[in-house]
Amino acid sequence: MIKKLFFIALFFVLLCPNVTAQVQDFEIGLKFGLNATHLEDQGIDSRVSIHIGLAAEIPINEYLGLQPELLYSFQGFSTGSIEPNFEDEILKIDYVYLPIMLKYYPFYVVPGLSVEVGPQIGYLTSATLQRKNVLDSGVTETSNVDYGEFISDVDVAVNFGFGYQFPIGAFFQVRYNWGVTNIYEVSPFGEDTSITFQNSALQVSTGIKF
Repeated sequence: MIKKLFFIALFFVLLCPNVTAQVQDFEIGLKFGLNATHLEDQGIDSRVSIHIGLAAEIPINEYLGLQPELLYSFQGFSTGSIEPNFEDEILKIDYVYLPIMLKYYPFYVVPGLSVEVGPQIGYLTSATLQRKNVLDSGVTETSNVDYGEFISDVDVAVNFGFGYQFPIGAFFQVRYNWGVTNIYEVSPFGEDTSITFQNSALQVSTGIKF
């Protein structure tokens, strides 16, 4: 089912004659890596987690290619709790993302090296606020609150970074996701003083394409 959805998302790409001519060079594989995520410009700690999914590559010409992906990404942030009974809070917000990256290969510098930029759209799958406190006895007290009604279902971001692919198909990538969607809004001092939050993530990935 996931693979069918992935190829539906690629359909508009295959309408391009230059891309269709390169279908025999189409590659698809697995991708996974680490996230360091937070909410933009709010001075809170990152949540370190993972992402995993599928990554494809469709050559356009000698210097350009498209890399559509289908990823599941665990995101959010951690901070001190304002609740008197808890010390720490972790907001866990997880998404299914569809990034579409335009890759430029400056072969004259390093073969296999690419500079990448492109948009992504994501759909929220879960949002949980986890509160923790370590008691004097050493036992960790935990409380989970469903936060789905407060977080936007859709997240849009712009990605940029670089990658390197070996001739055997193994690759690694470093990417920054800059969120442009207000996923959460609070008004601590009334409607005229609302504060909005956007996702932000640094991703380090590896994988292999076939």
